[in-house]
Amino acid sequence: MKNIIIGLLALVSVTSTFAADSSSGCGMGWQVAPTQSLVSSSTRSIVNMTFSNTIAMTLGTSGCARHSIVKNDAKGIHFAEANMNQLAIDMARGNGEFVSSFASVFGCQNSRAFGSMVQANYETVLPSANTSGVELYNNVKAQIKNNAILSSTCTLI
Repeated sequence: MKNIIIGLLALVSVTSTFAADSSSGCGMGWQVAPTQSLVSSSTRSIVNMTFSNTIAMTLGTSGCARHSIVKNDAKGIHFAEANMNQLAIDMARGNGEFVSSFASVFGCQNSRAFGSMVQANYETVLPSANTSGVELYNNVKAQIKNNAILSSTCTLI
């Protein structure tokens, strides 16, 4: 029993140490131990794991903010939906103001490589006239991940 307790404490302290994004700063655990310390962070982690309030934490009903990755996706989807027609034209050409702006949505510094990629994969990223902004965004994101240069240089993937 003693070894199990020591193992759990070691596991909690290691996971708490690597929680740089303050992910234990919400949920039921945050209500129990609101101070910023190693012991409080460990306590929050244990409470959140024990009472498994994942759904409330995910939906944001327990004081949890959306993760920055989700916020970035929302911005990109909004851009794609708001500029669909102009994006389609610029992507067919492989350059232009909207392609450069869309590249920056993904954190791509090399807008030429991005433009070449979307032009070469135009029918994949925009398969039909009915493609939604969400589909366009996800298709471009998938192509970036499959591209050796862009996958290593686009920072918001």
